[in-house]
Amino acid sequence: MPAHRGLAVKDADRLRALLARGAEFHGCDFDGAEIMDFDADGIQLDECSLRAANFFNLACDGFTAADCAMARARFDRADIQEAALTRCDLTSASFRNAKLNLARAADCDFSLADFAGANLFAADLSGSRFRGVDFSQTRLDGATLDGADFSMASLRGKRFAGATLRGVNFTEADLSGCDFTGAALDGCALTGAAVSPETRFDRADLRGADISASILGAASLRGAMITSAQASALLFDRYGTVIVDPK
Repeated sequence: MPAHRGLAVKDADRLRALLARGAEFHGCDFDGAEIMDFDADGIQLDECSLRAANFFNLACDGFTAADCAMARARFDRADIQEAALTRCDLTSASFRNAKLNLARAADCDFSLADFAGANLFAADLSGSRFRGVDFSQTRLDGATLDGADFSMASLRGKRFAGATLRGVNFTEADLSGCDFTGAALDGCALTGAAVSPETRFDRADLRGADISASILGAASLRGAMITSAQASALLFDRYGTVIVDPK
């Protein structure tokens, strides 16, 4: 079936009628749409605008969006497991209590989005941005985070034990109570990250991470692997101690 192109879709009745003729939408305007308690087998969006659209309690097994403007869109309580999102702007969007298990979000911007109570189990979040997002009430177990940006985000109490994290930006993130036991942090930035005595980096490999100004000395580092330069930085940040090699 041909794609719907350049149409305005503002309510559930309009969307239902269009879906009867095809699930693909290209360049369509959903801005401010009220499409609540809606069920669909599949919705495919390409270069569409969904600013401030309300998809509360959406149930859709095949939800995909690419190159879409979705700032302030609401997907609270949506069941969009295995959704595929690519290069979408989802700044300040809301996913409260949404089911996003096994979803894929590539190169999307979720800065300041609300994920309270959301389920992101085994989701692939590679390359996406979550600046300032509070994940303290979000399930992230088994998520793939390569290249993701969590700067200034709250990840309190999250478990990353045994994970291999590549290129993840934790700059100024709240890592209080996080468990990185046995994890490998390759190319990750921990600059200015906040930790607590309950934060664990036991047996973690931190040699490829930037830990400057991260006060990691306040966390548990039993058996962690670090470089001599990192050890010097930790001692200086924690105690003001300067290591000077003998002449």
